[in-house]
Amino acid sequence: MLQQLLAGLLFLFLLAGLAPAAALDAPGFERIEAARADPASPDTPPAGGWTAVTLPDAWAGRWPAHDGVVWYRLRWNEPATAGVPAPRGLAMDYLSMAGAIYLNGALLARDPQLEEPLSRSWNHPRHWLLSAPLLRPGPNELLVRVSGLAAYAPGLGPVVVDSPAAAEAHYRHEQLIRESLHMLSLGITLAMGVLYGLFWLLRRNETFYGWFSLFSLLWVPVGYNYVARSTWPFGSTDTYQAVNMSALVLGTAAFLMFALRFCGLQRRRAVQLIGGAVGLTTAALWLAPHALLSQVRGAAVVVALATYTLSAWIICRHALASPRRREVQALALCTLLPLAAGTHDVLVFHGVLATNLYYTPWSSSAMLVGISFVLTWRFVVGMRLVEHFNDELRHHVEDATRRLSSMLHREHATELQNTRLAERMNLVRDLHDGLGMTLSGHIASLENRSAAGHDTALWALKEVRDDLRLIIESSALDDTDRLSERIAPLRHRTTRVLEAAGIECTWALQGLDQCRLDDRRGLDFLRLLQEALANVLKHSRASKVRIGIEAAGGELSLSVADDGSGFTAGRDAPAGMGFRNMEARARRLNGTLDIRPTPNGTTVALRFPVELPGGGVVAA
Repeated sequence: MLQQLLAGLLFLFLLAGLAPAAALDAPGFERIEAARADPASPDTPPAGGWTAVTLPDAWAGRWPAHDGVVWYRLRWNEPATAGVPAPRGLAMDYLSMAGAIYLNGALLARDPQLEEPLSRSWNHPRHWLLSAPLLRPGPNELLVRVSGLAAYAPGLGPVVVDSPAAAEAHYRHEQLIRESLHMLSLGITLAMGVLYGLFWLLRRNETFYGWFSLFSLLWVPVGYNYVARSTWPFGSTDTYQAVNMSALVLGTAAFLMFALRFCGLQRRRAVQLIGGAVGLTTAALWLAPHALLSQVRGAAVVVALATYTLSAWIICRHALASPRRREVQALALCTLLPLAAGTHDVLVFHGVLATNLYYTPWSSSAMLVGISFVLTWRFVVGMRLVEHFNDELRHHVEDATRRLSSMLHREHATELQNTRLAERMNLVRDLHDGLGMTLSGHIASLENRSAAGHDTALWALKEVRDDLRLIIESSALDDTDRLSERIAPLRHRTTRVLEAAGIECTWALQGLDQCRLDDRRGLDFLRLLQEALANVLKHSRASKVRIGIEAAGGELSLSVADDGSGFTAGRDAPAGMGFRNMEARARRLNGTLDIRPTPNGTTVALRFPVELPGGGVVAA
């Protein structure tokens, strides 16, 4: 498939280059002649020595080694209507290298440099509109003075004298293919060189970006040669051409390195061989005497074409061996167009084809655009793979971080819980085995003696024992235990004590199953309740007491109401240590404590905020 496509492209280029010479001669020219100028007076057309030629003409084959001036003379008869010829258009494809154009002895145009360093008009089309009196009825003569060097294919290109519209159309076509397209090609080449140079700076390990950038940048002077109008910044045509041809040879060598690196091949022997040929050719371009420049330039073109052909062969072979790699297939197709164009241009350079129209710059631009698309696609695919890898890595890291955080949180909570439980159990054991056993022993001893004098001491020890039980029971419970579970031991014990004292005890609990308090708040709440009930037992002389505890609306409320003697507000307000402790505990609970007499006794009311499921914390 690749070989068939290459053969088809080559056939099309050869067909385009084989335009018949007769068709390029302007219709109506009676005779086209050329003669070498007298070196003593190059600005004057010679009197003799005129030789019939056809256009386009390159005089190096007729007058080998002639460096200087050749005059071309084109004659035709112009019909006249009422003694005045109709306007005509004159179009000239090119003259090589520099020259001046005269019509019937009048100067139409003149290049700035007709001596070394010569102006470069070899690819510069021109156009004029001719009319009377410059255009005469009957015989007209166009003289073209051409200054050139034999090593650079000097001569005159096709000239057209036709109707103004036809001549202008011919000029526009030539300007498009000889100037506009080359300028576009030059801009594309420079842009590709800079762009992929930046790619290489960003991805140094992918060296094929750097070789492709070098190839593009070296191709810039090659492309500039088609639109340059002078040898600036060089002082001679030979130096300018040496730079241009060196860039051509080195550029194809850089393309060979690009092909090897892109295909991932290591061909040291082939690289050394091509490098030696390129080095010798470049040295010959700079060191060869002027008389041998034509042969050296021809050899340089062949070396460049051979190097590029080897590069294309490497890429196409790699494409055939990698049928699933689309970018390699596309790259192989991109390299075939310049290969066919280069073969055509070599034939033009050596005079096999009768034209000086070169296709390599256009095909090279097309190749550069195609290769740049391939490289950009490969770069984008690589970046997508990196981005996909980064996304996967980020997801894995985030997932691992979440799992690790959850595990550490669980471990921390477990360790904290175990530590708290261990501390509680140690405290419970110490209190139970130490102070608890001592109090229980003293109480049993006093009860056995049953001495009246020991009643007060017995009561005090029992109260200490009850308080100790409260601490132990509170410490034995977990933060997650419901408040109803915390109250149960105290409720059972105080109910038994109150009823033994002849006080009927009634409990009303609501909403406590979903209410939980931490250790500190739970102990403060239970101690406050215990103190309130102790006051009923010791001071109220009541027969009934009602305890109400309700958790609702983000609040926990406590009410202890007895039917005892109570106290008088203001005068007998409670001010003992027990009441002050109750107030301090209420403040720690961030709540309000209200102790007030009623007509039927005394009421202790406590309200403070708590967290309940489905609701927030509400301030009292």
